[in-house]
Amino acid sequence: MKLVVFDLDGTLTRTSRVDSECYAQALHEVAGVREPRTDWSTYQHATDTGIIAEIFLERFGRLPEEMETKNIRDRMLQLFAARYEADGSEFLEIPGAGSLVRRLLDQGIWGVALATGAWRCSAEFKIQHSGLPLGDLPSAYAEDGPSREGIVRAAIDRAQRHYGQTRFGRVVSVGDGLWDLVTARNLALPFIGVAQDGASSVLRENGASHVVGNYLDVERFLQLLDQARIPRTEASLRELRDAH
Repeated sequence: MKLVVFDLDGTLTRTSRVDSECYAQALHEVAGVREPRTDWSTYQHATDTGIIAEIFLERFGRLPEEMETKNIRDRMLQLFAARYEADGSEFLEIPGAGSLVRRLLDQGIWGVALATGAWRCSAEFKIQHSGLPLGDLPSAYAEDGPSREGIVRAAIDRAQRHYGQTRFGRVVSVGDGLWDLVTARNLALPFIGVAQDGASSVLRENGASHVVGNYLDVERFLQLLDQARIPRTEASLRELRDAH
């Protein structure tokens, strides 16, 4: 059996903007953090846990207390609910995502797992309101470690238990962010990017062998799962350019 590990925001759901805005607003309202950086690639760990730790160390010289983190999470969910009530389209799936996941589950050739840098409560809200069939799948969240690598490893470990596998014949990571690509490279996993326009170019320039804008062509994506390669390092990319 093979395994595909999906990120969530920007990969399966079109929630990157609403997530960033509500995260920043919750930090401001609860902790008094004004205008935090929302370019998540500038943080050491692009996860809810890692970001809040880095922000508190920068602003206050300490890590957040457990109650502070809880209050920020709770406020973020309240903001999600208000945004969903105002405009449910902010929580839609990436076109074709639900159909793809159902196809993978029906075939039984590929197992499916979720590895997201979001807190669990945040991820579950998005999954529920997007209608994606992810509720019973092996998943890992920001609570499973500050690093993306730790979260992906946790998702793979849970998938092994869920599907009764001692190891998978192939594991492919699918994500939208540069941090997803770097994580795949660090873990030596084949990677497929999900992005459009300039963001697609960034992933390709950093070594992604394949990038898609959506999942509407399910057959093509199934082919890419077998074709995807481990992202090249910057050195190997330079060698490739020099060769041409």
